Amino acid sequence: MKLNKKPIIFLLGPTASGKTDWAIEWQSQFEVLEIISVDSVMVYKECNVGSAKPSNAILKKHPHHLVNHISLDSIFSVADFYNSALKLIDNIHANDKIPLLVGGSMMYFNLLKRGMSALPPSNLILRDELEKKILKDGVDALHSDLKSLDPEAAKIIDSHDSQRIVRAIEIITSTGLSLSENLSIEQTSKLKDKYTLMEFGIFPQARAKLHERIESRQEALVGDRLLEEIVNIKNIFDISAEHPAMKAINYRHGLQVLEGKLEKSKLFEKSLFATRQFAKRQCTWMRGWENLVYFDLHQTEEAAEQLKKQLNLLEIV
Repeated sequence: MKLNKKPIIFLLGPTASGKTDWAIEWQSQFEVLEIISVDSVMVYKECNVGSAKPSNAILKKHPHHLVNHISLDSIFSVADFYNSALKLIDNIHANDKIPLLVGGSMMYFNLLKRGMSALPPSNLILRDELEKKILKDGVDALHSDLKSLDPEAAKIIDSHDSQRIVRAIEIITSTGLSLSENLSIEQTSKLKDKYTLMEFGIFPQARAKLHERIESRQEALVGDRLLEEIVNIKNIFDISAEHPAMKAINYRHGLQVLEGKLEKSKLFEKSLFATRQFAKRQCTWMRGWENLVYFDLHQTEEAAEQLKKQLNLLEIV
């Protein structure tokens, strides 16, 4: 039964759940798939170690759109992602392929699925006040303010992500609505209306198993190689700690070590804790995700079989 609407595949999952491995395996089985990365850090060419970016050999064999997309002398905004992803989806369909969007940036997935909202413009006076408060009291104090205004938004926004905290408070203060209420006011086309969405999620049933994976991965990522990468980045670019990439987990903590704000011996412990908290927020997003087909960490074959069944229904394989 062939459908009129062209298909798009989402593959969501918390950090260290194996999303990249699943996507590569799926593309090996179904050549019709073309991968689009949904990751806010891998998009930067120079962020390799700290982002757990696939190796060049893997990327050569299994190209990922929006990986190594821009350099750190630019900032890749949420709107940049949205517009780039939509263009890629159209191009992939034009070549009779199917976009497979894979990653852990849940806000990006949500944006694509539901469309861009007509959010209020930046309030420069309020923004200046909020940034002054960060300098005086620290970003944790501002996150506490967000928690008072909108507890649900505070749950899904990293307490160290000053850029998103400031923007969330701007939106909530300007409209009098919660962040989720603002995001529900859809103004642009939604993928869920325009395309046939197949939505898969890797959702660990045993949190301890995911924590083991996170710890193992962090042991490989966090260390001298990460610090060397950050030093190289700072030597090439006049980059501050406020750049979105430098506020990401691993980079944020590595930068603190280099600036003498964190002991090197504490780097692994701090990054591990932050990564576990990040995974918890990702799972919170996924629990409320409509129409998501869940699979446990080890259910690779079952997920591939389910994908095959759905593609068969569309008369694609």
